[in-house]
Amino acid sequence: MQPCPSCRTPMPDGLRFCRQCGFRLGEGVEEYTATRRFDAQTAPAPAATATTTNLDSAGAAFNMPGTWGAVAPASGAGAGVQGQPDSSFKKLGARCNPLRLNWIVWILVLTAVLTAGTLGIQKVTRRGRFAPPPPPVSFVGVDGFDTADEGGAFIEGIAGVGSPVERAGLIGGDIITAINGQKIEDEDDARRIIRATPPGDILDITYIRDGETRTTQLRTITQKEFPGMGPLNARPGGQGRIGVDVGSRKRVPGANTYGVELDDVDRNGPADLAGLKEGDIVTQFNEFLIRTPGDLRYRIYAAVPGTSAEVVVIRNGERVVVPVRVGRSKD
Repeated sequence: MQPCPSCRTPMPDGLRFCRQCGFRLGEGVEEYTATRRFDAQTAPAPAATATTTNLDSAGAAFNMPGTWGAVAPASGAGAGVQGQPDSSFKKLGARCNPLRLNWIVWILVLTAVLTAGTLGIQKVTRRGRFAPPPPPVSFVGVDGFDTADEGGAFIEGIAGVGSPVERAGLIGGDIITAINGQKIEDEDDARRIIRATPPGDILDITYIRDGETRTTQLRTITQKEFPGMGPLNARPGGQGRIGVDVGSRKRVPGANTYGVELDDVDRNGPADLAGLKEGDIVTQFNEFLIRTPGDLRYRIYAAVPGTSAEVVVIRNGERVVVPVRVGRSKD
């Protein structure tokens, strides 16, 4: 007995081919049998059997176990090659090429990814239809709204360069009491009306500043159009600084107005060298009125480094103007 070099099945000595896998073993003669030939008219129909008859190079036939399902032709284009399927099976093998299967898999994967991306853009409704993405929401560029004690939407500050509220002449501390004639009771009313307004529309604003009722018009934008603090950060020197800690909003003694108290002044900083002091109430920075901490920070950041800014403060009940040289936030 000797093992087959291909499938390692033990085979009797002298066999030319492995009975299990058909591998050529040697030049023995024990497996030789006479070749049976049939005429085209009398040849039996091929049957799907568990063995396939093939011809070796010497014209002798041998049986090889398998499920190929047909007798190999003795000659011609379809003649079997020792231990190999005929041309019909080769065609089937070509159709099942692993490389082609890989391409099919990749196509299915890409189709799934593109479908998922489409579903991410469009929202599927309960009825199975695709709903368009929601329209853009109007933006007015405030740091935030709060509900004023006496009713209305209190503006906490300006959010950045090019803010629609700044272009409309509004500042932090203004209290919006009506939009397009609709009364504003609280911050939620203001947000609701602004969200319902298409971007680019003009709003008629009624507001209160320092106890006085005023009106203005405001054109809304989308948030994508708003640059925020980007232009200040991108310029040489970046944002301005004067070396103070901004405190809280504080009422000016003896007046119907507010300012922002300084909590601390950095020693030897621009504000300290200019004469600003802790406890000063800032009511104006250059030409801009200051009524909230957010607006004071914004006006300091927006000041051009190296220039002089006039800071108006209330100190011990008196109005004092202090010129301050604006420092740099970047070296």
